[in-house]
Amino acid sequence: MKNRMNQAISNTLVICVIVVFFTSFGFAQENPIYRLSDDGSQNQSRSTGVITNYPEDLLYDLQSSIYIKDNAVLSVYGNTPPKVLKIKDVQSLRFISTRNELFNKVEMITINLKSANDLVSPFDVDTIRGFSHLKYIYLKCEFTITESQIRAFIQNADPEISIFYKNIIRS
Repeated sequence: MKNRMNQAISNTLVICVIVVFFTSFGFAQENPIYRLSDDGSQNQSRSTGVITNYPEDLLYDLQSSIYIKDNAVLSVYGNTPPKVLKIKDVQSLRFISTRNELFNKVEMITINLKSANDLVSPFDVDTIRGFSHLKYIYLKCEFTITESQIRAFIQNADPEISIFYKNIIRS
């Protein structure tokens, strides 16, 4: 009797472990990706179908900001800890993998992408340090970019981070 009871408990535990293992794959989240429209209206995510308001205050209002170019801090503006980090060239993505106290309150990283060649080296978000308040990544693209290209470029981002992009084609 005791053996049967132990066997039933073991079987139940094995089934529970299998169910948890397989359902965790079903609930894995991808980062939502939103295309910002040119007219400033609300934007729709193709991946989730959810319409969301984007962080206008971080994108367009004067916020304390850090500008990075050529793997160095180009300038810092504002009297409060910076909320926005603006990366002017993709070669500088390596720079933010080193801890810097300026990154502690950053909520949004803006990355300028000049051509599809800028997508060759992925941006591994897991390697950046000191961004405990990061909520958004914004890609300013001077070429037409697709959601699949963005997913290949931005890797290992926390599922809570929203990704926004805008195609800015200069004439």
